Amino acid sequence: MLPEIIIISIISIITLAIRNKMPKLSDIKIEIKGYQVLIAAAVIEIVAEFLYHNFVNSNLLKILSLHWLIYLALFIVTLLNFEKPFMKLLFAGTLLNFIAIVSNDFKMPVLVSEILSDTETKRLYLQTGQDLVHSLLTDDTQFKVLCDIITLAPPYPFPKTISLGDISLLLGVFAFWQEPVSE
Repeated sequence: MLPEIIIISIISIITLAIRNKMPKLSDIKIEIKGYQVLIAAAVIEIVAEFLYHNFVNSNLLKILSLHWLIYLALFIVTLLNFEKPFMKLLFAGTLLNFIAIVSNDFKMPVLVSEILSDTETKRLYLQTGQDLVHSLLTDDTQFKVLCDIITLAPPYPFPKTISLGDISLLLGVFAFWQEPVSE
């Protein structure tokens, strides 16, 4: 989702420029309580992904299956900063994704769309449990509407499937960049 965060950030900054609302860098004061928790959670997530892919036959996998704990960090930080409009969007997106993940064996089910390339390879990859955080969307999937079911297809440069929660998170990123001009 990193490419989408970067793209939405650029669009938000361009929007500021078009509206002639670009703040001076010295005027931007971003205060996010508990941001250190997010940094620590991101590092843990990155390490868990690396270890999962490199030590597949290890007992470590039992510990790595707790990767979803990053959501607790997201909940803590969004609640600490809930007075900020963009944090409400981030909280909503986090909650929607968390519901989908908790309801489906702590993995986000993904609809593998026929319009994306290598659909069979992606299905097999998800079916065999090679992905730490995703699984294949099936008839048994709970809360399908909250899962990764929205396809961003070509000509989008990074084709993938995202969720309603991801859209809320991206709207929160857009609002984050707009906030310095609204104060």
